[in-house]
Amino acid sequence: MVARGAVYGITLDGRRPCVVVSSRDVLGVDVWQTHVVPLTSNLDRAGLAGNVLLESAATGLPKDSVAVPLGLELVDRSWLTDHAGQLPDALTDAIDDGLRAVLGL
Repeated sequence: MVARGAVYGITLDGRRPCVVVSSRDVLGVDVWQTHVVPLTSNLDRAGLAGNVLLESAATGLPKDSVAVPLGLELVDRSWLTDHAGQLPDALTDAIDDGLRAVLGL
C-alpha cells in the first residue's frame, strides 16, 4: 500500500522523485489515484513560496532536494516506482503548509 509521506521515483516531466501527499483516508480507499508533490535537486528553489528543503537523509535520495507544492499532481499509483524512503511527519506537515500557501487554503 502507498503511504503518505513516502518518496518514490515517477515519470512526470522526465524522471524525478516525488512525495505522496494524499490523506491516509484517501490512501485507504481502493482507487488507482494518489496526489504527489514533485521534488527537484535545484536547491535555489528552496526560497520560493511554499517550497520545502529536504535533506537527503530524510528522503533516502542521494542528494538534498526541494519539494515543490505548486507542482501537485494526481497520478496513477502504478506509476510510483523505486521507493526511496519515508519522510518524518514534521516534513510532510511542512509540505502540507506549502500546499495551503500555493492553493490559498
